[in-house]
Amino acid sequence: MGKIPIILRQYTIGASLLSVVIIVALIGVLSWSALTTYINEIFFVSLLVILVPSAILDLKHHRWISSIENQMPLLVRGVAESQETGMTLVRALEKVVDNKMVSGPLSKEVKQLVIEMSWGTSFEDALTNFKNRINSPIVNRFCVLVLEASRSGGTIKKVFTATAGFMEEMKDIDRETDAQMKPYIIVIYAAFAVFIVTAILLVQSFFAPMSGSQQISSNTAIAGVGGLKDFFYQDMLVSALTGGLMAGKIGERRVAAGMKHSILLVVVGYAIFFAGIPPNWM
Repeated sequence: MGKIPIILRQYTIGASLLSVVIIVALIGVLSWSALTTYINEIFFVSLLVILVPSAILDLKHHRWISSIENQMPLLVRGVAESQETGMTLVRALEKVVDNKMVSGPLSKEVKQLVIEMSWGTSFEDALTNFKNRINSPIVNRFCVLVLEASRSGGTIKKVFTATAGFMEEMKDIDRETDAQMKPYIIVIYAAFAVFIVTAILLVQSFFAPMSGSQQISSNTAIAGVGGLKDFFYQDMLVSALTGGLMAGKIGERRVAAGMKHSILLVVVGYAIFFAGIPPNWM
């Protein structure tokens, strides 16, 4: 588990999109009939090619960020307690790491902070580098508070003591917010399930018996059961994509976090449709 640079995530999205364009173009050139026949399957695979690599990188990066944020209150509390005994800031940071009050990626970042300060980098510059390397909301708030106190001539020791309680309160608020948002994510999944059941019932129980008619609905200009199947397949995939991204925004306040929800909805939705509404080429 480690930090995933934003440039790597951007290149991954670009490479995925380029791969999809090339593959679709090749299929169209080699066999236009295959492109039109398997359009839903191509759409399904294209979504997975775009979403899966980016979702994996985003998940690894978010776990790295979460590991640091969960330990930040321990770091600040440890530094504040050590400074109460008369230690310097650098020694207090070293003690927190040596006593394993923090571990994992945060301990590595703190060691880098201590090394920079021991080499003569000012506290403000070292803390700014620390903030830029991690670039998470909680770490950014902490660094801004400490930097403003340092620039205004405040006592760093008192700032660390006050910030420790503030960060613990913020983590509690975040946990409460996550718990309150879970019912809304369930609503998105439930709405998607209702859509799937409704689509299958419409095709099997209503439109399939009318398959002999030349045009099922003149208002929507969709001819035959085959056209309706394509319509429902594509609508299902788009609904799964947008619903998943919405679930990520609601649950974790990040659209990128919704990619894992989108992948799950796309795969489950296609599997159910494949069993309940077999595609036209079968």
